[in-house]
Amino acid sequence: MENGLFEWLVLSSVGLLLFYLLSKKFHWSKQVLIILFLSINAIYLGWRAVYTLPTMNTISIIAGVLLLLTEVAGFLQSIVFSIISWRPFKRKHVPLSKLETLPTVDIFIATYNESEDLLKRTIAACTLIRYPKNLVTIYVCDDGRRSSVRELCEEFGISYIDRKDNSHAKAGNLNHALTKSSGEIVVTMDADMVPQANFLERTVGHFSDEEMVFVQAPQVFYNDDPFQYNLFFEDRITNEQDFFMRQLEQGKDRFNATMYVGSNALFRRTALDEVGGFATGVITEDMATGMLLQSDNRKSAFVNETLAVGLSPETYADLLKQRDRWCRGNIQVVRKWNPLKMKGLSFMQKLLYMDGIHYWFFGIYKMVFLLAPLLFLVFNIYSLDVAFDQLLWFWIPAFISSQLMFKAVADKKRTVMWSHVYEVAMAPYMAMSVLSEVFLKKKFKFNVTRKGVQNDRRRFLWVTSLPYLFLAGLTAFALVKVGLYYVYPERYNVNLDVLYINIFWVLYNAMAIILAVFLSFERPRHRNSERFSVDLQGVLNGPEASVSFEIVNISESGARIELDALTLQSYLSNETEFTVSFAGVKDLKVEKKWINQRDGKLQMGLTFTHPTQVQYAEIIRVLFSEPVNAGIEKYYEKAYLTTAMYRFLKRTKKADPTFNRQVIRENVTLSGQLHVDGQTVDATVLDYSEAGCSVRLNRTLRVDQIVKVTTDERELSERSAKICWVRRKGRSRVIGLKFVA
Repeated sequence: MENGLFEWLVLSSVGLLLFYLLSKKFHWSKQVLIILFLSINAIYLGWRAVYTLPTMNTISIIAGVLLLLTEVAGFLQSIVFSIISWRPFKRKHVPLSKLETLPTVDIFIATYNESEDLLKRTIAACTLIRYPKNLVTIYVCDDGRRSSVRELCEEFGISYIDRKDNSHAKAGNLNHALTKSSGEIVVTMDADMVPQANFLERTVGHFSDEEMVFVQAPQVFYNDDPFQYNLFFEDRITNEQDFFMRQLEQGKDRFNATMYVGSNALFRRTALDEVGGFATGVITEDMATGMLLQSDNRKSAFVNETLAVGLSPETYADLLKQRDRWCRGNIQVVRKWNPLKMKGLSFMQKLLYMDGIHYWFFGIYKMVFLLAPLLFLVFNIYSLDVAFDQLLWFWIPAFISSQLMFKAVADKKRTVMWSHVYEVAMAPYMAMSVLSEVFLKKKFKFNVTRKGVQNDRRRFLWVTSLPYLFLAGLTAFALVKVGLYYVYPERYNVNLDVLYINIFWVLYNAMAIILAVFLSFERPRHRNSERFSVDLQGVLNGPEASVSFEIVNISESGARIELDALTLQSYLSNETEFTVSFAGVKDLKVEKKWINQRDGKLQMGLTFTHPTQVQYAEIIRVLFSEPVNAGIEKYYEKAYLTTAMYRFLKRTKKADPTFNRQVIRENVTLSGQLHVDGQTVDATVLDYSEAGCSVRLNRTLRVDQIVKVTTDERELSERSAKICWVRRKGRSRVIGLKFVA
């Protein structure tokens, strides 16, 4: 028996690896890999149901059945994912020339309380969209009824709409705008979503098909989400939503089941009129509206191109609130418009919509997986009862098949391990969302996700982290108890085979729990707008000189530039105001925020001051409408969980204080003394300028203390200074000093 199982393990593993390697070149091998994955996991679940359920007591029987049902539910989701991934599908571009006449277009920018800086960015980009100006009308639909937003619309020459109340939230706002407009095509754009200049060129052509009712472009995010940002893993993983927005939406398009996601979408007005406008009565009006439009054989399309970019939630707490709203909204939709009972939807449309709703139960499933090994190790409650080696014969092929199949079809947009991290992090909250919405049916107020969040210091989200700290504490307690099993085996009656299984299981979960705790450390977000790395040249003009520069990174409010102008360092240090010209932006006034010397070149931080409307629009054109940065498209590259942990621990530190300097410092090594609190301390001066210096010494001092610096250097013969920062370096301390009068 064991020889046969060993042969099964070896043959299945070798076969899976072979077809995975072939899948890099041949699509048919991906399909074989999918079949193998489904077959091996079906065999595993069949074996699990027959041979592994515990029978020693009632609570263990219940735990075992729950775990098995959870695995079956995950397998059902895998079947739907396999169908979506079976054959690649990408809709061909339909040019505007396919239309006999170009339709009129109304662009609705829905807003409630978003900052005017975000709104201004979106408005400016909408005015830059390439389409006959006489055929486009831009409306800001302001449910906040703000006079300042009305003035902003007047400044850009676009239309402003408000209403007396906020009934039905965003859906009501859009429906009200429908009564105040008449365009044949309606575009919905969130306040933070910035369209590119070719947005209409790449989408409107699909309406040449008379049965086409809505076209969806993906939501792409130009900022790092909390998983990327808080874990210092921006360059290794994608935005957590990318997999759905790019991979799953494209797969669903093959079955005319593309989901409307609330923004970056175009609608035929007559079709909206037929279904009564945007759906109301639920907090995910977008999903419901798309499903209603697709009924009765109406067509939808998904254009898988980056045509607009926006902000994903910037704090982990805001991300959880957003997902809580989506989760509850999906359950509300199935109550009001059950896809299984809706007439006019195909079998595949019903299946895909139900699978999308079923997805939100992952929180409950993942909590079962997290608690099952802990219940055994802490309370001796069995969820499975099987020999360790027998489990390996069946589980290892199932695990390998899921890893390789997913890796083959996910196109580096997601990995199994990171899916595990995302689900563990959100599981406690999504489980509560599902249970409260299903059983309590509590009315939920629609809340707009905060955007443009700034904070100056690192903070730990204690309340948010409580479920992770509880799981981490329980895990630590379980592992301590495991140690006691081995030290005092005579005191515990433990099935060693099941013990080994649960030890491995709890360690596997522990990695994701640790990352969830790390995720609760919010990094500071100092800037009010995101910076993009670019490759642009420009000219810096001052009162006495002009110098060429290269832009290192840029946002709508400022830039970091690099200059090959060491001979001008004194001049650039003393001046604070300049004008710059770059990439079509002319004579833009800037203020120097800091200056520094690195690798033989000067770097300067600039803030744009009072740009004109024309200059601002040109900046938005450079950043968004005709983007020059290539950092938006990301993939999973060497995204190991251990690397994420190491990077978090290594990079959790304060920002480099040198980027606050207004003048260049000269690097030196000078012996000197610090006079502080009536004592003299030997110190070494590392650099200095007329504004301040850095010194190294073997004593800890406090920030804001006033000291006196003396050296043999004439400029530092006797200077009073204030301590601005203190940094440990080995056994020494390096302190930053700012000279005072």
